[in-house]
Amino acid sequence: MEMNKLFMAVNKLLVVVFVFSWLFRYANVTFIDVIEGLSQVSPILFLLPAFFFFLHTLITYSAWHRSLLLFDVQESVSKTAPLFAFSTLTKYIPGGIWHAGSRVFVLARYGHSKLRVFSSILVETVLSVTVSAILICFLYPFISLYQNIIGSAAFLDLLAPAVGLILACCLVTPFFYRIVFYRYNSEVSLGGRATEFRVDQLVVLALLHALGLLIYVLGYYFTFKAYLPEQNLLSVDFSFIVMAATLSGFLVIFSPAGLGVRESVLYLAIAQLVDDPMLVTICLAPRLLLLIAEVLFYCLVKIVGAGFFNKVPT
Repeated sequence: MEMNKLFMAVNKLLVVVFVFSWLFRYANVTFIDVIEGLSQVSPILFLLPAFFFFLHTLITYSAWHRSLLLFDVQESVSKTAPLFAFSTLTKYIPGGIWHAGSRVFVLARYGHSKLRVFSSILVETVLSVTVSAILICFLYPFISLYQNIIGSAAFLDLLAPAVGLILACCLVTPFFYRIVFYRYNSEVSLGGRATEFRVDQLVVLALLHALGLLIYVLGYYFTFKAYLPEQNLLSVDFSFIVMAATLSGFLVIFSPAGLGVRESVLYLAIAQLVDDPMLVTICLAPRLLLLIAEVLFYCLVKIVGAGFFNKVPT
């Protein structure tokens, strides 16, 4: 078992190295070029996008905490916030189990059901992926980028919003959650009362993930703006590209946290809008700022301590 985990971790690390190597070769840049490019913008200009990425991390935590409550995992914010912050950083470790495994392991030591905690993580993942897909579907009829890639197709302009609407309805319908969690939705499986899914809870969770994603897009926008102050990039096309690249990172399971994959998709698509020799560097900068924001979030919850977080309403 340990050898299998090590083998998977090494494979994922090699995938990341391969994807970044391909990206640098395709864009005809070197790693040194990227590092030098990152330093060509004043750090002051990175404060605003870093703030948006920090806010995105905070909202994502709030959504997961509510997912815990959905499965009757009652735990203080002073314990779940540091745990979430730590697990968020472990998603970059090759292996694929640390992000979810750390939350399940720690909360199980606090006396909570592993199935309940795992279910909350599954809900978080499903919401992240589905909300991204929904917003992409709703934006699709308004973009012009696809005409240069797959050509114009009027029926897709109607089909995409219809698919988005169906997904949105499913996302806030308790019936579909009962189907997914039928195995755990009993007193025997969950070790307590059966889980009840309410529309109002599901709507709040979906809106939190949507808000977090929109703020995440703003983080990308202001990062690009720091490098390209003369270009007006805040458009439907830009938002669509960022969301599509983000979704690709969720779906590609062989790369930890979508490393390399998300940036490659972003580069290939954004090149349709932006022609700049530093485009690879610009596409990598948001990932660096996101990582910095996640580290700051971890430091904040550790430094501020339980005294503050116990006062935070949940």
